[in-house]
Amino acid sequence: MHIHILGICGTFMGGLAALAREAGHKVSGCDAGVYPPMSDQLRALGIDLIEGFGAEQLALQPDVFVVGNVVSRAHLADGTPKFPLMEAILDAGLPYTSGPQWLSEQVLQGRHVIAIAGTHGKTTTTAMTSWILHTAGLQPGFLVGGVPLNFGVSARLGQGKTFVIEADEYDTAFFDKRSKFVHYRPRTAVLNNLEFDHADIFDDLAAIERQFHHLVRTVPGAGAQGSGRVVVNGLEESLARVLHM
Repeated sequence: MHIHILGICGTFMGGLAALAREAGHKVSGCDAGVYPPMSDQLRALGIDLIEGFGAEQLALQPDVFVVGNVVSRAHLADGTPKFPLMEAILDAGLPYTSGPQWLSEQVLQGRHVIAIAGTHGKTTTTAMTSWILHTAGLQPGFLVGGVPLNFGVSARLGQGKTFVIEADEYDTAFFDKRSKFVHYRPRTAVLNNLEFDHADIFDDLAAIERQFHHLVRTVPGAGAQGSGRVVVNGLEESLARVLHM
């Protein structure tokens, strides 16, 4: 499969690109302001990077376009689209999906997903959890919103059953306004903390709490036949509200 990623240099989309490449897919992508460290990691993996979102990229003819949440239907002051490639995809009726949806369908199916969520500490906790499982010999997969020094890469498929992911509450794409983490369907969800953040998309703390509640609702039960776990900071009042919605 050839996937072309719009907004490939973001930490999440860059990690997704690395996973797709490791899985044997052909990967290309575009972004505005391609810069390290993600650009260095992607080029080292043999991934073609294109500057900008020009409609001429349709000529690449990928099997699917994976659209990052940096992309919108916005127009510039002169009336031209800010992301002409996205407009061309829509006009041509070509297949596209979001990064979290592609990850859920192509990587996370059948894995024991450990989702690390919270306003603060997601990257650190995801990296630490991945390293602990790695040193225990469990060969986890992971996707971290940065490049941990211990691993030297932001994402890896892993050979084990477990996949650790930094679970971001920011929205998925312009066509899917749910939080990214709702797509991951974890068996273990870690809720570090919860404060008001992302004022550009959330009106208040209650709106974010609602998204965290949606995440909790995707975790399986922990009964005799279940293996679901929610690990929560018990000192955080906002998380107590999430659990009791």
